[in-house]
Amino acid sequence: SRLCPNANCMLQWTRWSLRLMSWTINRQPEYDSELLMETTHWDGVKVRVYIPRDETMSHSDGAIVYMHGGGLVFGSTEMYESQTRTMARLARTRLFVSIDYRLAPETVFPGQLEDCERVLEFVIANGPRQYGIDPNKIVVMGDSAGGNLAAAIAQRRRNRETEPKILGQVLLYPWLQMADMQTYSYRYWYREMDGLSFLDPLSLGYYALWYAGVDVNARPDFALAVTVNGHLSDTARSVAAKSMDFAALPQTFRDDVNGSDSPRTEQPISELADYMEPFLTNASFAPLMATDLSGLPSTLVVSCEFDLLRDEGALYAHRLKQAGNVSFSQSYGCSKGMETFFDLPMRFFQESLGEIMLWTNKLLREA
Repeated sequence: SRLCPNANCMLQWTRWSLRLMSWTINRQPEYDSELLMETTHWDGVKVRVYIPRDETMSHSDGAIVYMHGGGLVFGSTEMYESQTRTMARLARTRLFVSIDYRLAPETVFPGQLEDCERVLEFVIANGPRQYGIDPNKIVVMGDSAGGNLAAAIAQRRRNRETEPKILGQVLLYPWLQMADMQTYSYRYWYREMDGLSFLDPLSLGYYALWYAGVDVNARPDFALAVTVNGHLSDTARSVAAKSMDFAALPQTFRDDVNGSDSPRTEQPISELADYMEPFLTNASFAPLMATDLSGLPSTLVVSCEFDLLRDEGALYAHRLKQAGNVSFSQSYGCSKGMETFFDLPMRFFQESLGEIMLWTNKLLREA
């Protein structure tokens, strides 16, 4: 359009709109009767910190490290204030921290991961002395793109055999792969959800390309190609086929798609496929592509029934269980973004968040 002629302009307008909406709905309070709160920087990364006013009210001496969603191009601690403040109240851990990691396209992979890892290391090194936490009782948590970061961090820490181990990971409708944009849940979206959800395939294509460092202003056709798997090399297809066994999905997920909803694919754009191959097959970029999922922390994967990312979350939970991990999955009849604007009067969303925190609290108390 004349107002916004390219993708970067649309990104900036969307960021401005989200900031305005979060300022209206999720304004940061100056005072909370249950929590001490501050915004600060740890090892150069902006964080929002919550601790109980009365330490005796803590349910455990653990810590929760939260990574927000937003496709790795949107989001902030301010936007998530209402949700994270509510979660901190429900958790009553000695420490709850929300990370304001850098965003793409200004910062590309793996910059966001490195920001979150620096905060996690700060918590481990300084949390016992400053907040009285047990460094063996840390849960990483994230929604959507934040679920990607939390899952990748758990894998990377396992790969390095770093101590102490992460106690648990909570992945809320996580974004875990970009090697198949025609899964059952994507095809259901095209048939039933177009225009009715927070996230659409084309937008996700833009987000993934920005995260990978692609100039989508110069090549907007690349984002369209991603939606029909035109970004896949033969190697990327092979890795995805080994990592994604759709027969493991619940029958109800597969029943959503009828014979007329066959996958829509096009011949790959060779320039794009060659560039994206090392990202699509890298588990730090796409955690579902990891060949070995053993030795990971106890996991809760929450998916939304009407979400593009439903299938990959269910597949990850299945593969974690197959690899011998303690893994639980829970699906809600909702769309993406169910928790973000928590001040909205939606009892169902409040109940679902309560159930998520019950699982997390039980894990921390019993550790």
